[in-house]
Amino acid sequence: MKKHGPAVLLIVSCALAGAAVYQSFRFHQDEQSNRAALSAIERETSTVVATLAELRRVQAAYVAVGQGPDFWMRRAGELIGDVENGLARLRSMTREASAQAHLADAGTALSDLVQLDGRARSAVGSQQTFFASDIVFDESVLPAQRIAESLAAARDAELAALTAASDQLRLMQQAMMPAALVLVLLAAWFAGSTRTRGPALSKNEEVALMLRQLPPPVKKPGVPVTITPPVATPPASRAAAAPGSGAGSTPATAAPAAPPAPAIDVAEVAELCVDLARVVDSRDMPALLERAGRTLGATGLIVWVVDTTGTRLTPALAHGYRDRVLARLGTLDVDADNPTSLAFRSVQPQSVPGSGENATSAIAVPLVTTSGCHGVLAAELPARRPLPDSLAGARIVAAQLATLISPIELPAADAEPSRQAAQG
Repeated sequence: MKKHGPAVLLIVSCALAGAAVYQSFRFHQDEQSNRAALSAIERETSTVVATLAELRRVQAAYVAVGQGPDFWMRRAGELIGDVENGLARLRSMTREASAQAHLADAGTALSDLVQLDGRARSAVGSQQTFFASDIVFDESVLPAQRIAESLAAARDAELAALTAASDQLRLMQQAMMPAALVLVLLAAWFAGSTRTRGPALSKNEEVALMLRQLPPPVKKPGVPVTITPPVATPPASRAAAAPGSGAGSTPATAAPAAPPAPAIDVAEVAELCVDLARVVDSRDMPALLERAGRTLGATGLIVWVVDTTGTRLTPALAHGYRDRVLARLGTLDVDADNPTSLAFRSVQPQSVPGSGENATSAIAVPLVTTSGCHGVLAAELPARRPLPDSLAGARIVAAQLATLISPIELPAADAEPSRQAAQG
């Protein structure tokens, strides 16, 4: 150990130094990315606010004396399109849920403003100038203020989230160096320590010592340990004659096997459904989905939701999978040849057994409502074949989830091709 101690210390120190440099570079890149995202959001917000102000000035020109309303109405239509595009870009830039909610409120207010603009145009066309003035200068003030306030609130929410993320990165960067120093000191202590070697043991003594140091077998509570796969017994050999008995002896009757323990806890399923019925905020769903995974004994859960065209399934909620795995999933066509799409089309649960000794199985349960099937609950189970209790529990949870799920509204650019494909 003394001879190899400096080499071990040098290797560990180099590895820690390289890791520290890499992490510092990564922290710097993340902070730069956060700053760039914040700057882009601020610029886009300022642009939308300026466009909204220009739209209000153009609307005022509808009723101005000596102005031709046709030109200003065309200009107002262009500005409304610019505001809608700006809101769409802001929604793609923001990651905070509260910022998305404020932008959704801004979109609702813009719809109200567009409706009022249509009424003002109709009044101008009917030569009702005073009525149009009342709409432009009185009724349209509140929606315009709502848009501006929602934009500011969304910007502030995203600013707070990015600032908190940057503060966390700086805190981790500050804590990284002391942690690296502690690891170097531990490596130095380990490399410099020496162990007193006893007399050499024979081969048989080494084997005996190794067997004594083996840990005891670990067994999870409630899970039977199977050493060998079960072997089916032919009906003729199920009862064996007692030793020494003749042809007229009565075969021994085997004791009835104990019923298998249920795969799920019905009480836990009931409590989960009660909590699902109380959901008022979508931010509560990840924790409840994690509880559903534990209750059903599933290693992974995905809630697939259909879009408004009824042609594609999108993963809306997930538990037990890494982000990069979910990113590769994409969407599923409802006519595709897979258990999830089949469960949606047939409105019947589907199960897929594992193909190997240690393979996992999967189930897919449709989310059925009074208006039809809105999606599918897919679960990955550790057993090679899904147990009936697991499928029944999944159907109970899916029935409760169906009350919380509604079809996903696609953007206009994606919805029209999907409708054409469905009609074709």
